[in-house]
Amino acid sequence: MEEKETVLSPNFPAKLRVLRKSHGLSQGQLAKKIGADLQRVSKYERGVIWPTMELMVKIAKVFDVSVDFLIRDDKEAAIGKIRNQELLHQLEEINNLPEEDQETVVSFLDAFIKRRKFEELIHG
Repeated sequence: MEEKETVLSPNFPAKLRVLRKSHGLSQGQLAKKIGADLQRVSKYERGVIWPTMELMVKIAKVFDVSVDFLIRDDKEAAIGKIRNQELLHQLEEINNLPEEDQETVVSFLDAFIKRRKFEELIHG
């Protein structure tokens, strides 16, 4: 029998921990939100066990990310981080533009982001 390459991220435990802390939740609070117990959430964060798909969906809903973002380590999973639906829609539209137009938009965004970072440095 041929082995299949896993798409499960070895970084899931760290992602879960970062998401939980960034949302100001304790392990117990997260456990309550997803219908699990504290020990189970602790084991998820330590990489001892993985949640069932049902619990993975609940975790994704709590943090407003996709299951794909939680379980994969590729650039496509980054889309799960985008919460602003209008921004997501605009990115989808940009993706459908000709490559030259996409490069123009990327250059504009890069300049805008660099300017904002520079302003933050100056103004603290």
